[in-house]
Amino acid sequence: MGWLLRSKILILILIGSIANKIYAHPVSYKGSVSFMSWTQPYLTDIWTTYSFRPDMAVAARYMKMNMPEGNFQTELAQYDVLLKRWNKPNYQANIYAYGGYGAVRFNDLNGTTGIAGLEADAESRKYYISGKSEWMRPSVGPNFDHYELRLGVAAYEAEFNEIASWLILQYQYHPSLAKPSVLTPLARFFYKNVLWETGASLDGDIMINLMFHF
Repeated sequence: MGWLLRSKILILILIGSIANKIYAHPVSYKGSVSFMSWTQPYLTDIWTTYSFRPDMAVAARYMKMNMPEGNFQTELAQYDVLLKRWNKPNYQANIYAYGGYGAVRFNDLNGTTGIAGLEADAESRKYYISGKSEWMRPSVGPNFDHYELRLGVAAYEAEFNEIASWLILQYQYHPSLAKPSVLTPLARFFYKNVLWETGASLDGDIMINLMFHF
């Protein structure tokens, strides 16, 4: 019965909030568990989140980065907040903030770090724009700053029970990584509670992303 009730709630959310069905957010619907991973040759970022309120979530996060000075890894506990949401007849927009703290390993050195970030997006069934900024200041190794902009267009306006497909152009700027500036065309697909993306940067680096909700 619990799974049946959760499925009904999810379907209502999918129908009533079309934009939310397509994009991975730091906070999802109340009671949900989300897994999100972004994988590139020089950057891996994995989140597991639990949304205990419609506007708040806790997360465990793992990051691995290839920097010119060496390899950087961190495990973080994170707190995510939905700051503002606009629900309009034809679109939805959101602003999120998050912060966390955890352990760092840089080459053979161990330390700690804090992280802070802001995300914003606006989307309809046809168009999508999002931006992200985050900053990490570890006790060992280089500082990490990450800026990202995404623009997307739907190949067609899918119903909630159909596979949705999108074309996305993503620009990343992270000056401390081996590839400081990256432009990546992506194809995105969503079906039920699973979202996956795949693409290759203009330099030929493969990007594979996966997100799903329980």
